[in-house]
Amino acid sequence: MFRNYIKIAFRNIRKNKLYSFINIGGLSLGLTACILIMFYVSHEHSFDKFHEDSDDIYTLRAKALFGGDTIFVQNFSAATGQMVQENSAFVDDNIRIFQEYKPLIIKRTGLEPKSFSEEGFFYTDPNYFNFFSFSLLKGNPETALKEPFSLLISEEMANKYFGDENPIGEILQVEKDSIYNYTVKGVIAETPSNSSIQHKFVASVSSLQKTKGNDGLFNSPIVRGGAFKTYFKINDATQIEKIAETTNRLSKEGNSESKDLFFLYPFTETHLKFSRNAGIGYLDVFPLIAGLILLLALINYMSLTTARASYRSKEIGIRKVNGASRKEIAFQFYIESTLFISLSFLLAGILSFLLKDFFFNLLDINIDTAFFLNQNFILTLALIFMVSILIAGMYPAMVMASFNPIENFKKKTRNDLGGGLVRKVCTTLQFIIAVILIIGGITIREQMSHLQNIDTGLNRSDILMISLEKSMGNNIPAFRKEVEKLPAVKGTSISGYPLYGGYDMFYASSENGEPMALPFISIDKNFFDVLELKWKLPPEDPFLPEQPKKLVINETAIEKFKLKNDPRGQNIEMAGAQFEVVGVVNDFHYSSLDSPINSLAMMVSKSNSSINKFNSGSLYVKYQKTSSLPALIKSIESSYVKFDAEKEFSYQFMDDAFNEMFKSEQRLAHIFNIFVVLTIIIAGLGLLGLATFSAQKRIKEIGIRKTLGASVFQITSSLSLDFLKIVLFAIIIAIPIAWLLARNWLENFVYRIDLNIWIFLMASFATMFVAVLTVSFQAFRAATSNPVKSLRTE
Repeated sequence: MFRNYIKIAFRNIRKNKLYSFINIGGLSLGLTACILIMFYVSHEHSFDKFHEDSDDIYTLRAKALFGGDTIFVQNFSAATGQMVQENSAFVDDNIRIFQEYKPLIIKRTGLEPKSFSEEGFFYTDPNYFNFFSFSLLKGNPETALKEPFSLLISEEMANKYFGDENPIGEILQVEKDSIYNYTVKGVIAETPSNSSIQHKFVASVSSLQKTKGNDGLFNSPIVRGGAFKTYFKINDATQIEKIAETTNRLSKEGNSESKDLFFLYPFTETHLKFSRNAGIGYLDVFPLIAGLILLLALINYMSLTTARASYRSKEIGIRKVNGASRKEIAFQFYIESTLFISLSFLLAGILSFLLKDFFFNLLDINIDTAFFLNQNFILTLALIFMVSILIAGMYPAMVMASFNPIENFKKKTRNDLGGGLVRKVCTTLQFIIAVILIIGGITIREQMSHLQNIDTGLNRSDILMISLEKSMGNNIPAFRKEVEKLPAVKGTSISGYPLYGGYDMFYASSENGEPMALPFISIDKNFFDVLELKWKLPPEDPFLPEQPKKLVINETAIEKFKLKNDPRGQNIEMAGAQFEVVGVVNDFHYSSLDSPINSLAMMVSKSNSSINKFNSGSLYVKYQKTSSLPALIKSIESSYVKFDAEKEFSYQFMDDAFNEMFKSEQRLAHIFNIFVVLTIIIAGLGLLGLATFSAQKRIKEIGIRKTLGASVFQITSSLSLDFLKIVLFAIIIAIPIAWLLARNWLENFVYRIDLNIWIFLMASFATMFVAVLTVSFQAFRAATSNPVKSLRTE
């Protein structure tokens, strides 16, 4: 019997090609969206859970209170971990990790010298492989990190520097302030993509102690902020609060004035909570939207299946007359639904595999292909498969099984077994979801456009920012002069950081206020002209800012530090010294748009090279709008390599750096647009199927109307009107829901758009256009058919 059900199901697929295409196509699109989204969501939730003792590992965090500011601290002194372990019976082990946040030059010398600028350089304790479950392909995990200048490299780096050679015992030179020779003691297996620790090079922490300029990292004997990420392996998760209390007590013992508040956070949750790349907002929104898209596809299937039920009424009647029970009829249609879902799931799996790279590029994430075989993800797929079968098969099976064969045999016309009211409700729900998503997509796009075009108080266009590293040293002035000689260059400036790429932070105070954090950047005198900053209170002497211990501040700093309306001549204490305010610029956005403009202090330096003394600097190049950018960049790079052959030439347009700050929202906009398109396609397919069914059901009515003189327009309008009423009703319901959701989302932004009525009108028009196009196409085909043929056929 089961085999017979399968045969009937395949026969119906072949016989009704249009409906089969709509059902399988719609289900495949919905399932593809669902699979890709759940693949991403499962991956994000799986971070760091591959470690053997992942549930026992916690990271240390702290809230530092200073003045009116709260700063979250994630790095601590070198002594913190061991002190907490020694004073708490609930801590079994601890480990410190220090990461180089700037690229280092790594060299292989010898017969085949190789040199690259590398990121992902870590220093850690010898218990690294006992604490975490990283695999060492070559080398002894117990001793590999015990000696100074011991180095472990990833499998990728081993191939990059040594090819097929055995790297164990070989020397790699690491260039910082000096050149240090590291001995390769092991090769680490590639870290999975769901690891928050992504290392390429792992050196012994004792190496850091013997590196110049790092004595201060190890001098503090107390629990406080510092340079090391600190992890604990605990033996009782119920005692987390007590461990935190111990840490706070130790902090107070080391510094009675400390206002730091320490707490422990589960290692497996730190990625979602603290990582900038986690996209935590997506993890709540995307599954919901993917579920809605899948629901639309399942609704399509149920609507079309039940609508077509009347065409199979005699088949079901004969089965019942021949003894088939209601349960057997229901089971038959469940088998058919399972077959449709299975074919759609197979096609969705193929589409997901083909589209995964495109999808992950939009999200700007990297996920191992092997994660497709992850146990939790496979269980998620199985759950989606079973739920889809349950939802898709339940209503059609109930409708078919409840059919009365005797009543149908008595009538020449087909009953509407599918329930017209149910289909209208389903179609309305589909278009409510479609309208909400369209309005959401337009709102996100307009908000992104608003942020990108906001008045930042400075000139961002036509400015190139070139990274300057310490390796260029005293060659900076010569390099700058060569750049300024280029015909396309209008002017240059130098700062300690590229704009929107960071700044220093000092605690400062005025005579009228308490200490608080003050963002600080080092610049040269051209900075104000190149970026076209506006002076609120210019310096009385243009050369005054270049003198020692002089500051230029922004407007917000006047209010925050309780200075006079004209603060020129007043002092701000910073880093233990007094600095005189000599000028005030109008507020401008130098950081994220997530919060209002904060205070800012700028120190003008005479020496170009001194700016680069402690931090990587940036050369700002203002160029002619009409210049050829490829030619300009090539010319600048040619000059750069003459003065710094070690570091790679790196640049960024200021506009791009600005847009990078809300990259997360831009990715959301791209993905949301895809969701909107999928929703419209699926809703359109469902509407097309129902319109086709309606036209077939009224084929004789159409023939009679044409015979009596009805025009094509009249017939098309008559067939389309019922569906367009449903779509219009859906729009009316969707608009207030979409307005509420959009308003709540926009409240997350300090600088946001107003929800203008045109957004809702545009979404309504787009939805009606798709509906009219879909329904009218099928209605026109029915209206132009030959009435003689339809009236002759019984």
